[in-house]
Amino acid sequence: MPSRWWCVLVAAVATAVAAASRTRDMNDSTYYECDVGVVPTREWTDEAVVLVDNSWMSSSLTIAVAAIIMNAYMGVTVYVALVDEYSMWPELAKGELSACLEVWPSGHGSDISEYVDAGSVLNVGPLGVTGRIGWYFPDYVLDDYPYASNFDTMDVAHQQLVFSAFSNTVYDGPSTWVTHDKDICACNNWNLNVVFTESEEELLELVDNAIAQRRPILFYLWTPHQIFSKYSLVRASLPSYTDACYNQSVICCDYPPDNLLKVASPHTRDDNGAFRFMQLFNLDNNAQIDMLSDVAYHGKSINESACSWVQQNTAVWQLWVVERDNTKEVKLQVVLPVVLCCTFALVVLAAVVLGFATHQIRQRRRMHKINVELELQNKQLRSALMGSDTTDLLNAPAESIIHMLQTFLQDRTWTEKERARLEFAIGMIASRKLYAFNEAADVADNIESDVKAYLFDQILQKKPDVPTAPGDVVSVSDSEVPLDLDMSLLNNVDEWDFSSVDFVMKCDEGGTNPFSLIGTYCMKHHSVFDSVPGLDVPKLRRFMGTAVKMYNDNPYHNKMHACDVFQAVHWMISVCDSVVQFQPMEKFTLLFAAICHDLQHPGLNNNYLIATRDELAINYNDLSCLENFHVSTAFRLLTQASFNFTAQFSLQRWKEFRSMMISCILATDMAKHVELFSEWKAITTSGANFADAPTRLKAMMLILKCGDLANVARPWEQCYAWAHRVQNEFFFQGDKEAGGAFRSTFPPAHLQMETAGLDVSPFMSRTNANIAKMQLAFAEFVTLVCALYSGACAPSPRPKPLFESMQKVFPGFAVPVARIHENIEMWGKQAGGGVSLRRPALQAPASPATDAASAAAVPDPSASTAKLKPSSAARTPSRKSPARQSQSRAKSPATRSSRRSTRGTPTKK
Repeated sequence: MPSRWWCVLVAAVATAVAAASRTRDMNDSTYYECDVGVVPTREWTDEAVVLVDNSWMSSSLTIAVAAIIMNAYMGVTVYVALVDEYSMWPELAKGELSACLEVWPSGHGSDISEYVDAGSVLNVGPLGVTGRIGWYFPDYVLDDYPYASNFDTMDVAHQQLVFSAFSNTVYDGPSTWVTHDKDICACNNWNLNVVFTESEEELLELVDNAIAQRRPILFYLWTPHQIFSKYSLVRASLPSYTDACYNQSVICCDYPPDNLLKVASPHTRDDNGAFRFMQLFNLDNNAQIDMLSDVAYHGKSINESACSWVQQNTAVWQLWVVERDNTKEVKLQVVLPVVLCCTFALVVLAAVVLGFATHQIRQRRRMHKINVELELQNKQLRSALMGSDTTDLLNAPAESIIHMLQTFLQDRTWTEKERARLEFAIGMIASRKLYAFNEAADVADNIESDVKAYLFDQILQKKPDVPTAPGDVVSVSDSEVPLDLDMSLLNNVDEWDFSSVDFVMKCDEGGTNPFSLIGTYCMKHHSVFDSVPGLDVPKLRRFMGTAVKMYNDNPYHNKMHACDVFQAVHWMISVCDSVVQFQPMEKFTLLFAAICHDLQHPGLNNNYLIATRDELAINYNDLSCLENFHVSTAFRLLTQASFNFTAQFSLQRWKEFRSMMISCILATDMAKHVELFSEWKAITTSGANFADAPTRLKAMMLILKCGDLANVARPWEQCYAWAHRVQNEFFFQGDKEAGGAFRSTFPPAHLQMETAGLDVSPFMSRTNANIAKMQLAFAEFVTLVCALYSGACAPSPRPKPLFESMQKVFPGFAVPVARIHENIEMWGKQAGGGVSLRRPALQAPASPATDAASAAAVPDPSASTAKLKPSSAARTPSRKSPARQSQSRAKSPATRSSRRSTRGTPTKK
């Protein structure tokens, strides 16, 4: 049955239940509807009783008591209207308001003459409350001045004593109150000053402070008032009130007593007993003072105080409720449920029949519409497939399909439901693992062969079959870390041009632990220590201090590289956080992953470990061997109590932390570069939703990956020095692979092992290495372009670079992107004057002499960082040369099929 029919049935049942429970026994003292709301004027019905609330507290309480009784026990619909005491009279006369149950006659003499005496408003009797305005003071004043209450009979000497005790002051409320205290003082020649306060609250605060210090104070007030339940007050006897006195222009006598009245409109209905109830309704001063006290001193609301009075005084107010003939109500209680049950049965039957018929008709129409739409979409899809580039489909199925679906989505106007389905399909394809590199994909045919081999080796990681003995794993000690760190070493840590090499060297010279220093600063900068619940900061600092000792003295993968990656990640979090809005745990995990991402790196890449059947390759099944080893090493250290800063984490928080750590560090494997970059392109193309945790995790993985590659985006002097460190580490692996006799005093002992006798990986041979060409290949094709493979680029005519793709989402990445372009230009000059490694058509191959000359230019590995810096060169923004812009990537299918090459195996790791 359609949902709307169920709504009809539920409404019918609710109506029956409400009707059956409508009438309540007025003697049932446990049933009270005490929530009497205030509604805007003119929103009531003609049958309702509208009571006037003049907005002072006693008036609100009086109206609340009457409304609760009439609404709950008499079945009368009551509304409460906030109306000014002077504005209510004409509306009472017109019948727009029903009654006001608290009127102070002394303030409405002219209104009573105009309306009550004329009969347009009815006087329905006294309320029972006597209001009296006057001057009051605490009773303890009589202890020192027994005659203080008789102001009208005191002699001059006593007056001076009493008035002096009161500081010759009478405190009044706001100046807007109608008083004649100044006239009284002037007429009687009393040396008293009338001081007006800003509000009733300020007046009461003065009284509270004086009584707390037992100081005499004289003030204007009235009864009933809640203060009489708190203090014992005495009313000063002023000159007696007379009508003649009040008829004078200057009033010199006491205020008159006010017997509060109830007035009602002559149009008020009496068939429901409401008019008679208002005539009998009666309260006294004590009742009002008790309710006022509950509100003022016991924290109750107006309705709560009134409801409490009704509950405690049942015998009083039951006398006001007029007994009525309940015969009609009894009959209604019997007949109405029967009628409602019959109506309910008819509604159910009609709903079932009508719902079934409607459902069948709409189902047939829906199926017919779906068939027509499917047939049309089938034709369009067939047309799109026949007209698409089959090369794109073969090379990059996921991105080609996404591109085709996006084009298909824009070709016609879709319904909202159809568009949602297509967008869902695009999102699902983008999120699946459909981006693994296809070895049958074509390779751009204008890339030099050695560059191809190097990039294939970095990204594909093929497995040579030559075995060797497994390597060692370095152990660590459980050392303490000093907490008094010199923060002056971090001058420009928040800037992209920060030099980690200089930073580590200065730390080593001063005996400062670099990890503890930069780690403490950056985590404080991102408020990690204060925002991650359960984080044990001392143990975390101890962990960072020990982690620096777990980095081997490799030329490149050492503690300097770890600090470089950590500072780059710190900078990128600052740049990206305004867009992504990382959670504190995500920031901490990303920074911690940067510290641990290369722990105990052996200076050899994954492919070497796999080819030599190293123990790490065996343990991790040839899948991201080093990256898994780094994560495992970090968590193995966490198992020691002195380093376990996660001991207070909840189980859920620990799982999130470990899962994010593993994902981020495994993302640094170059073998995952194409897949990760393609997924990021798909996410950002369709509009990244960073409120989604998986999308934020993908951003974290890309940030750590960009941080791991940050050396190619550093200023030219740093980039140049890092390049030679990478090349030296490559040479050590090349030596081991070649099985030569070369030995150096520079590499650590763990690199001087028995050689493997393998084929030397691209760019790792000392005899033909060209560092400029290698850096151009890495910077231009991995860091910027990342698309030797047309499958990684499809369906875009030109691939979006990694850093440039990040810049599209995070504009701050313009800084490293500009540095990369500058460095590519400089490496192009080093390589022989060209900016790009892509050679134009018909260009002759490079001569062996060129490579030899470039290889000879590689400096000695033992040279200092300063000596590795090139001669000064102006930093100018990179611009493409006309020759580069004119290069063509066109190729025939025959050429593509004939130019497939064998991939090599090194990664940056």
